[in-house]
Amino acid sequence: MTLTGAIIVFLTSLAALPCSYTFNAISVLKDERLILITGLVTFTLVSGIPWIILRRRLQKVDSFFYVLSLLTFNSVMSLIIALENDGLIAEFMGSYLREGEPYLKTAHGTMMSYWDGIAHYALYLMMLAAVSWNQSFYDVGLYWIGSFGYSKLVLLLAVLMGKDGVGWPLLLHLPCVVISALMSVRFFHEKMQEVKKFKSHISSQDDKEDTKLLSLRKRPMDVILLIYYSFAICITLFRFTAVMEGNVSIVQQYKEKIEPYLSDSLPYPKAQLMINTLYFIPYYGLTIYSLIQPGQSWILSLILVHAGAASQGQFSYMGSSFHYRTPYIHRVPQTALARIIFWLVNGILFILPQIAAYCSLNNAKFYFLKATQSCRNGQLSSGTPVIKKTD
Repeated sequence: MTLTGAIIVFLTSLAALPCSYTFNAISVLKDERLILITGLVTFTLVSGIPWIILRRRLQKVDSFFYVLSLLTFNSVMSLIIALENDGLIAEFMGSYLREGEPYLKTAHGTMMSYWDGIAHYALYLMMLAAVSWNQSFYDVGLYWIGSFGYSKLVLLLAVLMGKDGVGWPLLLHLPCVVISALMSVRFFHEKMQEVKKFKSHISSQDDKEDTKLLSLRKRPMDVILLIYYSFAICITLFRFTAVMEGNVSIVQQYKEKIEPYLSDSLPYPKAQLMINTLYFIPYYGLTIYSLIQPGQSWILSLILVHAGAASQGQFSYMGSSFHYRTPYIHRVPQTALARIIFWLVNGILFILPQIAAYCSLNNAKFYFLKATQSCRNGQLSSGTPVIKKTD
């Protein structure tokens, strides 16, 4: 498939601009049910446009190609919401934000919309280019699943905990959530197949080389990651205690002088820390185990998913901590010490997962060394035959 299809999907996503402006001008669409119906009809038309145009030109197309038209359209809508919240544009989504999803007018909602409109859109373009040239995009897809799924999980939990209540327009997130859930099953399956294929091509190697690669002392980057994961467990529990109003002196001091956003009356920081405690801490434990005991190839997918989730979560959290829609008393204090500690802690939580994902992609062999060392007479411990590379 040529880039013609990709260009059509890109142009379809730009239809969000006239659509949002037109719907905002129609006063009758201030009813929640009409907003929901109009949104669903629009999503259906947007998803169908590439199929209508390209159905005779393309012989065989990945079904995800047509899904991308809806996802890119939704990203542009999110960017419009963020820009309108910050006053950079007007009369595009004002009515929808007032009557449909007022919780998106918050600082956290604005930062989530920026991430969806910029970062997710960039990931969609990467996957779109890969589909166009029949290349693999599953690593990018897993990263997107982590980022997109995490943002929707935080949003849903915050809405359920918030004062605005659940309205009909919230269901407009459902199509994208269902799509991401279905695609996550596919991406995990494809990654597992890739892992199995990689395993089958690993041949037995020199014991000294394997011992060198397996020794933790010979892996300084992994030592740094071990320290990071231990730190992440501690800081996650620490901030969870803070956001849940824990009666510990050092926790209260940290919340007041370093990260007062944890005391925000809106439920976003509480929802985010609850999810981090519930999902991230078990992941940190599994990753520590995979670094100490090599050969855990199943962790590769989780590393990519966590990197996406961490990037989205930290971007929204850090941005909200400075955003003008956050009350002044809940923003990061203007003292040098507070700024240094804030950026140090949150910068580590943002950057280290990306480094871990990069290292896992560029040193995937480490996660198969256990299987390599157990090779005997051309057989893996699982009984799978080893296929040696030939020149």
